[in-house]
Amino acid sequence: MASEEPLLSGFKERQIRGIDNRPASSMRSELAVLLLLAVSGAAGLITSNVAITATMFVGGFTTWLFLTLPDYLKAVKAAPQAELKQQAGQQEADGKKAAAAGSLPAPESVLALISKRRSIFPKDYTGQKVSHDQIRMLIEAANWAPTHGQTEPWRFVVLEGASKKEMEELTMELCRTRLPVEKAEKTLEKLQKKRDSTWGKVSCYIAICCKRQAKPDKLMPEWEEMAATSAAVQNMWLMSTSLGLAAYWTSWQEVAREAPEMKTLLGLAPEDRVLGFFTLGRAERERVEGYRGARGPAADKVTWKD
Repeated sequence: MASEEPLLSGFKERQIRGIDNRPASSMRSELAVLLLLAVSGAAGLITSNVAITATMFVGGFTTWLFLTLPDYLKAVKAAPQAELKQQAGQQEADGKKAAAAGSLPAPESVLALISKRRSIFPKDYTGQKVSHDQIRMLIEAANWAPTHGQTEPWRFVVLEGASKKEMEELTMELCRTRLPVEKAEKTLEKLQKKRDSTWGKVSCYIAICCKRQAKPDKLMPEWEEMAATSAAVQNMWLMSTSLGLAAYWTSWQEVAREAPEMKTLLGLAPEDRVLGFFTLGRAERERVEGYRGARGPAADKVTWKD
């Protein structure tokens, strides 16, 4: 019985909608027939003739069925279609609202975001972690960079926890063994200070890598692939700015950056390139606002020719 209740309620609802959707001509016919029935009843009472009253009543009722029943059934049948049409109209209206909500940001807003991007050094990070959801948003933004031939050469390796420390240790070891003794001593001294004071504040390193031949059938000029990867980093940087994160693109130690051992750690092929590391963390707003951006006039850097 429980399963029948929705069916019955739905049928009753369609009946009500059918009555409401009847055409005006049908309703006028009903009123005329009802008036005829009333007259027949009155005539029967006046004449006290049961046969006349019954004949007029049956005739009037039959006429009412003949005139109104087809329209009534048609209206009941059309009610679900009218409901679907109404739903379609509502969906269209909702779609327009969604399109308006998803419209492009104002040019002023885009320019403001670009001009507020800053290189925030790890020394000013708080040590707080950046969530994986936010990192994924950065990578998604990077993935929409322009790319010649749709090669999409950018590759990113997120280093945190043990892998982050492993990369730092490898860097120290490569500087110790690959640099001339005197330069190695000075470099290691600087790195040790950073290791003690700032490296621990970094939430993660994102290795910025360029796949030399991202598609087997396409080998683009290396500079184009590196330019595409750089554009991806800019996208990532802008997203980090919008999320209120602190970021910095470090070229890292050259002797370690593209060493075979580093490429092995990052899972890269020998011909792939490592363009540095994107350090990511959090910083207090006051510290971020202390980074003042300055650029010379754009007009000084463009030449117009007819």
